[in-house]
Amino acid sequence: MELPFNAAFSHSFQQFRRILALNNTVLEKIAHMEEALAGEYVFDRKFLSESVESLSELVREVIYCLNSLADNRYLDLYPRYEELADKLAVLAAEYAGPYDRSLTLAYELINSDFEELVGAKNATLSEIRNRLNLRVPEGFAITVAAYRLFMEENDLFARIDVICAEAGSNRERSDHISRLLAGTKLPEALVTAVEEELTQLWQQTGGKALLAVRSSGVGEDTETRSFAGQFHSLLEVKPELTSVLAAYQKVIASRFSVAALEYLGPTAGSREVPMAVGVQPMIAARVAGVTYSRNPEKPETNHLLITAVRGAARGLVDGSKAADRYLVSRTWPFSLLESELVTAEEYSNSKPSLEILASGLRRGSASLTPGELAKMAEQALLLEKAFGETQDIEWALTDEIFILQSRPFSLPAKPAPLPGELAAELAAATPLMQDRGQVAQLGIAAGKVVHVDQDTDPEQFPVGAIAVTRFPSPQFSPIVWRAAAIITDVGGPTGHLATIAREYRTPALFGTGEATKLLAPGEEITIDVENKQIYQGIIEGLVRLQATEEDPYRSSKELRILRRILRWVAPITLVDPTAADFRAEKCSTFHDILRFSHEKAIDALIHFHADQGGKKGMQSRPLRLPVPLNLRLIDIGAGVTPAAPPQGELTMAMLNSRPLMAILQGFLKDAEGGKEPIPLGIRDILSGMGKPMALFSGTSYPGDNLGIIAEEYCNLNLRLGYHFNVVDTYMSAEPDNNYIYFRFVGGLADRNKREWRARLIGNILAGLYFKVDRKGDLVIAKAKNLDLLQMERVLGRLGELISFSRQLDVQMRDEAAIERFFLQFLSSLKEEQNGERS
Repeated sequence: MELPFNAAFSHSFQQFRRILALNNTVLEKIAHMEEALAGEYVFDRKFLSESVESLSELVREVIYCLNSLADNRYLDLYPRYEELADKLAVLAAEYAGPYDRSLTLAYELINSDFEELVGAKNATLSEIRNRLNLRVPEGFAITVAAYRLFMEENDLFARIDVICAEAGSNRERSDHISRLLAGTKLPEALVTAVEEELTQLWQQTGGKALLAVRSSGVGEDTETRSFAGQFHSLLEVKPELTSVLAAYQKVIASRFSVAALEYLGPTAGSREVPMAVGVQPMIAARVAGVTYSRNPEKPETNHLLITAVRGAARGLVDGSKAADRYLVSRTWPFSLLESELVTAEEYSNSKPSLEILASGLRRGSASLTPGELAKMAEQALLLEKAFGETQDIEWALTDEIFILQSRPFSLPAKPAPLPGELAAELAAATPLMQDRGQVAQLGIAAGKVVHVDQDTDPEQFPVGAIAVTRFPSPQFSPIVWRAAAIITDVGGPTGHLATIAREYRTPALFGTGEATKLLAPGEEITIDVENKQIYQGIIEGLVRLQATEEDPYRSSKELRILRRILRWVAPITLVDPTAADFRAEKCSTFHDILRFSHEKAIDALIHFHADQGGKKGMQSRPLRLPVPLNLRLIDIGAGVTPAAPPQGELTMAMLNSRPLMAILQGFLKDAEGGKEPIPLGIRDILSGMGKPMALFSGTSYPGDNLGIIAEEYCNLNLRLGYHFNVVDTYMSAEPDNNYIYFRFVGGLADRNKREWRARLIGNILAGLYFKVDRKGDLVIAKAKNLDLLQMERVLGRLGELISFSRQLDVQMRDEAAIERFFLQFLSSLKEEQNGERS
């Protein structure tokens, strides 16, 4: 049985409100998990399993409510949800997932979650390739499952443990194990798997090349154990199956080398530190080297160190080859601070002496250009941020930079600034903003201000700069990844972008009100989010204080599991609702499902009225106003006061809908608001008669104007003379739920006048927190994430604009009128603001 319009819309509105409530609950739970990840409190396995179970239930209900609201248009969300929920249940139970028995895995299938299956080195390189989108050599891993199969088929675990328990030196034990391994045979399944991977690798890279066969032990290249130099990696291996398998066995044997046995100690059994192996084509480097994301000689400074040699980096790593050294600022634009260049004679293939310049440098003697140094510095900071600690990065440069490996390195304890010194520096500093905004992610950062908006290309945003923007749009998530910190005018700590900031551990201060006005582009600032302070210039003491903070929980097993869980929960990849790939099947995380559902719920509510045809069973009541607006209202939930009579005419005093009251107060401020539009000439009328009426009307309903209201909601369809306005808005105490949708079309003036009017309205809306899309004389504008006070003010301004725009068609006689009327409208707002202050 079909519901009357009032009941149908009331049901849909309740589903919409439920989606908003669920959205907030899920984001709060994600924030809670991210706080645990940051080490703010201790947690256990029960916390992990309960968090996953709760999130899965809540997200499933979001999908149910959305489909109930949108007539089952988004059933495609369920398969994506089931896949993610299953994956999270697996991770919470510590099961390795569908690949746990794979003998080989291509890098494209791996991420950091696979460390216990492919070893740290392979997992890190794959993470860099697949998540950070930086270049690494293509390749594949021979997994820990392959290692165990090889060891078990040859009964090596038990036999090696017996050897290690015997009396004698580690040299004797290692030699004995080497002889044992020499007589073993690789399992046929492993041989077949490696052969298949090699075939796919040659297809992927376009032909055979010499290979690197590298160790990737579980726990190798980590902060707790680096195993630096303990395991073998073989370079320039012939691109043949037999050569690769022989190299693989040599790498496996290095797990039991003298150095490795000494490093692990006498109590380590043969099953500890299982060995995976990486196979990659060699990179024919023009220049190669190592980047330290923080200068190891002076870690307290904000510098990084790059060393480089011409050709391959083998001589640099083993210390046999002299290298150029570059000290580079860690702050964008990554200026070169100091360099020590190797002379041509110091290279083994020495060349004639080069011309010496007045600066003391040799013309053309530097192995790296300033642009290449800046790119390496940028990548070093991204890697440091991705892995949460300083990085030792081996790279090779052809016409682009290839990351060969990236691992944490331990720095000497960094001295924190003395309290007295820091206090004195802060006392002398110039504060630019104090006690404004809400904390989205704690931290301290320093850098140059870069203003960002919807047109900013994330790839052009300088790594390490401070992003300052009006709105916390999820479209900025790639920028949050690159930014040292992000500051917004509007928004709060439970929104989508706040979740992204916590995921990336990017210091974030939201809802400051005037950051875009007070913080000039290019200005150097330091932000202390915890204390809500922004200072002019770089406050070295605060930067040092941030650098000395340690994270003692980072290496715990529970933390690693939580990090893996959050990878499928917190990131957001669907950032632009207007993009072609903003589709249900493209949701990659729970946050994506949440974001998609939130956008589509708003869209469904906005367009509900147009989908209802003749509005069967609609019950509306007239609203008495001091102007002839002919507005009728449908109350779907506390839109009028309890004292209002159940039937008959309503008055302004009976209204309880905050958004409608704000719009009407703005509309009625204009003393001319009650005037009928100025009559048009026959030319204007004829020029507009070709416009389809579907563009004009937002709904089909009896009477001129209709409002559907609740205490926190209003959908307003206004036909004012020859103009059609649609306002759909939700206004609550939670900024991340709030939005305003505004559509303006119509007018029977000639085409030029209609387009001039649309440009004027678009310009005004852009100054009122709106994102504006204008096509000809159709204006569509959206604003989100405003707090209650901002919502009230913007809706009031919108009411004024609706009234103001009624007279524009015939009064805009030339293009210059756009600026004139723009200034006239702004002048009226300024007079009102001055009156409020006085």
